[in-house]
Amino acid sequence: MKLQTILYTLCLLLISTISHAQKEVLFVGGAPLDTYQPRMISALLTEAFKRNGVQFKAKHYPSPRALMMSNSGAADGELHRVYDFHEVSKGQYPNLVRIESQLMSIYMAVFSNGAETMKVDREQLKTSTIGYLRGRKNVQNYLNELKPQYIAPQNTELGLFKMLNIGRLDYIISESFEGSRIIASNPDFSTIKETGRILDTKIYAYMHIKHAKLAMTIAETLNQMKRDGTFQEITDRIHAEILAEDKLKSQSHTNKKGRPHQKTAFQFV
Repeated sequence: MKLQTILYTLCLLLISTISHAQKEVLFVGGAPLDTYQPRMISALLTEAFKRNGVQFKAKHYPSPRALMMSNSGAADGELHRVYDFHEVSKGQYPNLVRIESQLMSIYMAVFSNGAETMKVDREQLKTSTIGYLRGRKNVQNYLNELKPQYIAPQNTELGLFKMLNIGRLDYIISESFEGSRIIASNPDFSTIKETGRILDTKIYAYMHIKHAKLAMTIAETLNQMKRDGTFQEITDRIHAEILAEDKLKSQSHTNKKGRPHQKTAFQFV
């Protein structure tokens, strides 16, 4: 009987281990997965979950839908949100718990078309039409406090730059690095410049409260990755890949100089 009990216990442990190894999580985010922030964070979380026997998957949805999915538990987590997300969202998403390990820090910047100055004039912003990426709660709060003449949320980062380029917006607020990439990859945007940085933002991932214990485990794994050098290796690799891809795009545009460039039609978002 004792032997049977031991064998039964071992079987349960084996089943539990197999189940854990086959487990997967789905994180959602409001930015396309090939853009800087989700691409970097996906690589970091993939490694952290892998070390815990969990397969990590990420999918892009419009930001409001992504939040609805992660807060309801339809998705397991939110790919990238600011550190003080619950404060800036005024507690609208109480079922999300932060993975307590910072993933990156980004600057939110103001861009304008044909700008001569590199300084942001708040008084000038107040009398302007400003666009931002829908779902960015910290930017939304900044603009609500600033009270510009008109606020125009858009569904995509690229859509912001297109609207700015044709004069529908006076300024847009975007990530500094991603904004620079968009400008460099599109010759139509050559006159758009960053005119100043307004928010230094610490980025974290969040999980549904049902995964609170796993969120703590992943936080410790991320911290371990920082200690053993893996975290830096991944960020350096992804950053280098992105810069190399941007360089190829830039060379492609340079090679096309001298040929007539036709602006492509696009649909406003």
